[in-house]
Amino acid sequence: MESSTDQTRLDRAAIWLSGLCLVHCLAVPVAFLLAPSLSAWLDATETQTHWLLFGLAVPISGIALFRGYRRQANGLTVSLGVLGLALMLLGVAHVFGEDLEIILTTAGVVLVMVAHIRNLHLGHDHTKTADEH
Repeated sequence: MESSTDQTRLDRAAIWLSGLCLVHCLAVPVAFLLAPSLSAWLDATETQTHWLLFGLAVPISGIALFRGYRRQANGLTVSLGVLGLALMLLGVAHVFGEDLEIILTTAGVVLVMVAHIRNLHLGHDHTKTADEH
């Protein structure tokens, strides 16, 4: 069985990765506006970067949310995480076109972050309750 410390590390890593993704998603449009000469280069690497970040997010979030659910079953937390990852996938895959990529990815990242924050808090509540018994 995994330790509480391992679970906390996974959730924190997922939160940091989500935060990095959020900063990236919001910074690139600003960079496009501020540096027109760089826009071609940024545009060429943008999709690859999103797939890379998504490829890191899925296993880290999947493992952390699964372990959190096993520790203390909370369907809302897992649902938020799965919905967030699904929105991220829809954004990076351009299912609804490139125009909605930033909106879908940003919404997805925020939901994944909220899921991992809930996972951390539920884990601490569970540990606290177990120690009190």
